[in-house]
Amino acid sequence: MKFYYLTLIFFLSLCDDIIKAQNRYDSPAEAPIINTYVPMSHEEIMCIAMATAWKDRQAQESFEKHSQTAYYYLQKKRIHFFISYANAALDTGYYNMQLYYNLGISYWLLGQQRKGKKFLKKASKKGFMEANRALFAIKKKEALSYSWFIL
Repeated sequence: MKFYYLTLIFFLSLCDDIIKAQNRYDSPAEAPIINTYVPMSHEEIMCIAMATAWKDRQAQESFEKHSQTAYYYLQKKRIHFFISYANAALDTGYYNMQLYYNLGISYWLLGQQRKGKKFLKKASKKGFMEANRALFAIKKKEALSYSWFIL
């Protein structure tokens, strides 16, 4: 029994050395550390802030322009144009709960029920009560029509 313990200890001590030195390429090479970080100056920070503010202002103006055009086409009952302009307005990063609601109704009227429910649920989550009413009507299998739009 002692013999087995001694051989076990001997082989365990060998394994430790074998694992440490499998080959000479296991250890990473010594490389010099070159720090290239240069902090931004106050002028650069202000320039970035002004560019961000300008970009946000442009996005908001674009949202307003696209949403006005979308509602123009919705009044003319041209749903396809409404959807394209409403999606362009939402691509700016801004949103409107009423726009989500009207998009949901539009998709539902065009036969794309999944997309319609998705947008109605978004409007409902944002707190738009008419979206809850439309979802309840869909659940009760009522027919939606143009009268459901809010202009």
